[in-house]
Amino acid sequence: MEKGFFKTINDATQCRAMEADTISKNGASSKSRMSRGKISRSWCTVFVFGLVAFFYTSCGTMKVAENSLDFLKGQPQLHVVISFEDVLLQGKPEKTYLELEQPQWVEGWETAKATVFTDNFMGHLNNNVRMQCGNFPEAPYQATVYVLSVERAGFGSHLEGPGRRDVTCEVVFTKTGDSYPLATLRVSGSSQGNTSSSSNSLSGILGGAGSNTYLTGRAFGYMGQNLGKTIARKTK
Repeated sequence: MEKGFFKTINDATQCRAMEADTISKNGASSKSRMSRGKISRSWCTVFVFGLVAFFYTSCGTMKVAENSLDFLKGQPQLHVVISFEDVLLQGKPEKTYLELEQPQWVEGWETAKATVFTDNFMGHLNNNVRMQCGNFPEAPYQATVYVLSVERAGFGSHLEGPGRRDVTCEVVFTKTGDSYPLATLRVSGSSQGNTSSSSNSLSGILGGAGSNTYLTGRAFGYMGQNLGKTIARKTK
């Protein structure tokens, strides 16, 4: 009896020991899982927060780069380059459009780009800024004016004749000689009117492209004025 009694006690003790061991292992396993869960959630939180912070910072930096012209404050000169490389005329690439025109008109157009259009743009730009803008390759900053489109509104596919002219450009500011953009602006100018004695007198000089040259030239002038006002406002 005594032997059997002690055997029962020993069996019960072993049973309780095994149960305790099982509970201990399960508890440790559960704690481990909880710990891993907490670590996983922590890393997830850090990752999401980091991603949001990166996105916010990137967007904020991009916004400042596009809108701020603070680097021009106090500058006495700005080097300006005008490019017609990718211009669309009545929605067509310049080369395609000019192939449809008479040689005399094409000659007038090319002359106008280098004289009337550029001179009007630069004249009105300089009238509205506190710095000198022009051919100043020694200036620390450069504005490249990419003329994007020239349109004669509401008159089909031909530029010549009366009616409103709409001119649009994108201006990219960089350090002179560098290609990295510090800021970009999109600017446009429009002119309305009919041909006049001024445009008729231009016809002889510009190969019969008088009315287009006169009206488009005025649109370039307004575009230069709008750019000048924007630069002046952003560099107060």
